[in-house]
Amino acid sequence: MNALSKFFPVPEYMSMPAVGLDISDQSVRFLELKRKDGRFAIGKYGEKKVHKGIMEAGKLKDIAGMKEVLRIIGKEQDFSFVNVSLPEEEAYLFRMKAPLVKLRELRGSIELQIENYVPLKASEVVFDYEIISQDETGYDLEVSVLPKGVAQNYFDLFEGTDLIPLVFEIEAQAIARAVIKRKDKGTYMVVDFGETRTGISVVSEGVLMFTLTLDAVGGHSLNEAIEKNFKVTSVEAELMKKEQGIRKTLGKDDLFQALIGPISVLRDEINRHYVYWHTHRGDEGNGREKIEKIILCGGDANLLGLTDYLSASLKVPVERANIWTNINYEEGLVPEIEFNDSLRYATAAGLALGGFWGHD
Repeated sequence: MNALSKFFPVPEYMSMPAVGLDISDQSVRFLELKRKDGRFAIGKYGEKKVHKGIMEAGKLKDIAGMKEVLRIIGKEQDFSFVNVSLPEEEAYLFRMKAPLVKLRELRGSIELQIENYVPLKASEVVFDYEIISQDETGYDLEVSVLPKGVAQNYFDLFEGTDLIPLVFEIEAQAIARAVIKRKDKGTYMVVDFGETRTGISVVSEGVLMFTLTLDAVGGHSLNEAIEKNFKVTSVEAELMKKEQGIRKTLGKDDLFQALIGPISVLRDEINRHYVYWHTHRGDEGNGREKIEKIILCGGDANLLGLTDYLSASLKVPVERANIWTNINYEEGLVPEIEFNDSLRYATAAGLALGGFWGHD
C-alpha cells in the first residue's frame, strides 16, 4: 500500500486512476495520465498560482483561500478524482519492527508503539504503513504519521469543490515513484529544488528511507541574490538566472559570483545528509547501501551548470530527473510539456502514476 493512502479509505469501487494534484506554497499543479493497451498518454495538465500567505513552509495558513484555488480548478477542468500531495513538514516518517502477528492485527500492534516514535499521542494521529519485509522474528515496516487536525484540514479543503480526493501521499513518495525506475533496488538521493524550499530524500530498494525539507533554500534565494547584486527587478532576475545560470563564461563571471553563495548552501546541505547517510548505521545496526547518484527535480533543477557544479563538488554523479521514467506514453502523443518544465511536475506525475500502480 502507499503510505498515507488510507488516511481516508475509499470504497473499493472508487479505487481507480486519478489526476495527480500537487499542492505547494506557490501553486497547485495537476497532471492526468490515461492508459490504453498498456501505454500512457498525458491528459490535462497545468497549474494555478497560489497567493502569498495561503500556504507557508508547507503549512496551510488560509484554508478558504486554498479552497478557492481548488474550486476554480474543479470548475475549469473536466476531471473529478484526484490523488493529493502532503508536505513532509507536516508528517512523520520512520521504520520500525513489529511482531509477527496476523495481518488484521498489525495496525493495532503499530498503534501501540506510535508514541515511541512521534511526540504525539496515538489518539491524536492517523497513520499508514508499508511492509518492507518479514521473517520469523516479525515485520520490517515503513510507517507514516500525520496529526489528525492536519489530515482533517486537507480533507476539508475539497468540500464545495468538484474535486474528490482518493489518496493523500507525502510529496517525496510521489516524486520517487516518478523518477526512479520501478523495481530498481538501487540507493539514490533525490533533491527537489523548488522555488521556496528544497526537499532531500533517500530511496533504497524502492523504499523511502528518510526525507527532510530545507525551508531557507530555494530558487527564490537565487533571485534575491541577483536582485541585490545587480539592482534589477524580480522579473529581470529570473530571466538572468535562466539565461546564464552558474556557468562560468568569459567576461560574465559576475553572475556566477552572485549565485555561488546560495548554491553553496544547497551543496553543503546535500553533502551533510549524504555524509550522514554513509556514516550512520541503519535501524538494525547494519551498514547502509552507498548512494549511487543524486537526482535533481523541481523547477530550479534546470539552473544551467548546477548538475556539473554539484557533481564536481560532491564527487558523486548528479543528474536531472526524467519524470517519464515509468511512463511509456503512447507513440504520437508525447506530452507538450518541455523537459525543463516537466521537472516541476514530478510530484503530480508520481501521484497520477500511483493510481495505476495500485491496480497492477
